[in-house]
Amino acid sequence: MPRGRRLSPEEQRLWRHVTKDVARPERRPTPPPPVPEAPADNSPKTSTQTRNTRKYHHVPLPLPTVPPPPEALRHGTAPGLDRRTARRMKRGKLDIDDTLDLHGHTQTQAHRALLRFLEGAHRSHLKSVLVITGKGNRAEGGAGVLQESVPRWLNENPAHQWVNAFSYANIRDGGTGALYILMKRPKPPRGA
Repeated sequence: MPRGRRLSPEEQRLWRHVTKDVARPERRPTPPPPVPEAPADNSPKTSTQTRNTRKYHHVPLPLPTVPPPPEALRHGTAPGLDRRTARRMKRGKLDIDDTLDLHGHTQTQAHRALLRFLEGAHRSHLKSVLVITGKGNRAEGGAGVLQESVPRWLNENPAHQWVNAFSYANIRDGGTGALYILMKRPKPPRGA
């Protein structure tokens, strides 16, 4: 982000949404600065003089423990994904329950649309969905912005909690310009 640029209200709302579950480390009071020792003199000291010349030792505070980040998903792999399901996903043999086409969206619009879509798919107990990102401007030779951003977004919360795995689509469904996404099953409510 350019220096001095302020976040728009939409960016601030999105930032608050993304960071709402992040715990802030507790602030601990800093110890008082050490009192310099008086030059040594051999005269007898009273208890008040001794107390005022105590030396403070600085003990470093322990760093707050941060939980390790969840294992990042990569195309076609996921922790706990069985080999048969991974192979079926890569070959495009899974039934697609719903599709989201992100063509023509800005990055911000696409991110919002993706999160809404994934949350709805998770709530609706969908098993697999297709997200079309497009391949970007091929004249420039690079990958499209959304083609690179969507896999990163799938590894960030809240999307990471809904997604089990993803892989490039079969050529008939868009090839590298689309993703098959396997959804996690919603956890049953407690006590059910």
